Amino acid sequence: FLKLIPGKYPGNSLLFGGEEKDTERSMISLAKAGLIAVFGIFIILALTMNNILKPIAILSSIPLGIIGIVIGFPLSGKSISFIAMIGIIGLAGVLVNASIVLVDCIKQIGIDSEADYDSILVEASKRRFRPILLTTLTTMGGLLPTAYSVGGSDPVLIPMTLALGWGLGFGTFGSLIYIPVLFSISNSFHLWFSKLFSKKGENL
Repeated sequence: FLKLIPGKYPGNSLLFGGEEKDTERSMISLAKAGLIAVFGIFIILALTMNNILKPIAILSSIPLGIIGIVIGFPLSGKSISFIAMIGIIGLAGVLVNASIVLVDCIKQIGIDSEADYDSILVEASKRRFRPILLTTLTTMGGLLPTAYSVGGSDPVLIPMTLALGWGLGFGTFGSLIYIPVLFSISNSFHLWFSKLFSKKGENL
């Protein structure tokens, strides 16, 4: 029957797609929107901090939130849907807040203190832990009742709030460990390269 269509109805063709094709287009558009959002955040951070490496370090904490979503959705018996993807894009903007606060605290302590760099990182994590903890818990407290249908349910809001809640929890607490460790490793490499090039300069 399908082979007869071109001969019987010249100029017409039959394509299979429908909802699946529309979903594919929507996901591609959403992925593009996500990339634009992350790039926009990077530009704002780079201009504000007058630095390129620190914004990259801050944005690299976003995958920690995605890990939380990947764990949280199966535990909640839900699948990651198109609406959940919208929540993930929103999560990127919220998740960097804790990292920004922590990076700024590291900078301020570094200016005021003469301690070694690792001690500065530990002190910054201690100082920012309670404010970040309280902010994250209050935000999650507002999201999770909706995510788990406490007092009513909304099929549109549930995937979005679930993504924001789990992503924010894992991403924020993970960044309190990840950012200091990343900065410590970066500083160690910087010192190693400095010593390496200084030795080469002495040999010359």
